[in-house]
Amino acid sequence: MADKDLRPEQMKLLRFEKLIEKTCREKVGGKGLNKAAVLAGLPLIAAASAGAAQKLGDDAPLRYAADVEAAARSSLTGDAWLIQLAEAVSTGHTVIEALATQGSWLFVHGTPKRKTAELVQSLLTSGPF
Repeated sequence: MADKDLRPEQMKLLRFEKLIEKTCREKVGGKGLNKAAVLAGLPLIAAASAGAAQKLGDDAPLRYAADVEAAARSSLTGDAWLIQLAEAVSTGHTVIEALATQGSWLFVHGTPKRKTAELVQSLLTSGPF
């Protein structure tokens, strides 16, 4: 079953999602938006997506990576940038988990408990908690 294991790829996705969360928390906490920290994490998305695409035999993860990179490199600023990026990440992660479920692949179930897009929206409207 080791060859049907997507957990390494999923852990890379989760690390990238944590970067977005940290950046959002810092912004809400009064620091400036640090796009550079998030952009530095884009190789995590590329590696995770390439690995998942190869294992799954499906190019959906590669399209996900392209969508996330486009969102990260968009000209949007501030809250709009964070929201767009978080939505792209959440959508892609959901697609990869759905593909994993359909093929009986091993992946981390129930993680993240709250989608990145929901967390970012909540932080931006309610502030830090």
